[in-house]
Amino acid sequence: NNRTWYGSDSAKDLDALLTRRNFLIVLDGSGSMRASQCSGNLSKINAAKQAIAAFAEKIKPEDNIGLCAFDSRGVTERSPLSLNRAAFNEALQQVRSDSNTPLGTAVALGYSRLQKQARRQLGYGEYYLIIVTDGEADEGNDPRNIVNKIVTESPVVISTIGFCIGEGHSLHRPGLTLYHDATNLEQLNQGLESVLAESEFSGAPDVK
Repeated sequence: NNRTWYGSDSAKDLDALLTRRNFLIVLDGSGSMRASQCSGNLSKINAAKQAIAAFAEKIKPEDNIGLCAFDSRGVTERSPLSLNRAAFNEALQQVRSDSNTPLGTAVALGYSRLQKQARRQLGYGEYYLIIVTDGEADEGNDPRNIVNKIVTESPVVISTIGFCIGEGHSLHRPGLTLYHDATNLEQLNQGLESVLAESEFSGAPDVK
């Protein structure tokens, strides 16, 4: 059985750079992201957008970045993994804050997009799933099972920036996922920068 974490069917269009790094952001567009506690005079969604846009500027030009989000338009891919920062930023700005919190579905979608890209890179390269959220998942949409699957079967590094929710989140899984608690825009930026710092090391990051 030659099936790997990204599937056995090879992609028709191989990437020109097999060692490319891939950063897939999952952004929470739940209604609570409209609130402005923790982010000064900014709503949480706007603080998150600012921090993510800054992060997109910091990654290397040859790194892919993509966006999945959930809001009243559903749980969908908003910008596919690519080098196109303008398309990414445009999609980012259009995320609303007006839905519930289907975290499990969103994480699974992000993972499927990383798998698709891994087929284009024959599994080489690095894969990061970065979740920016301010709340717990809806009942029946707990992300724990999909996180277990990702961590068990793949090299994907999962980082969660928990915005204003403390340490007791279902995505805070010491030894499995990287978790950063952010209570303001500066800490949001630091959380995203730490993902970048972890990605500068070769191989798996040191999970504390």
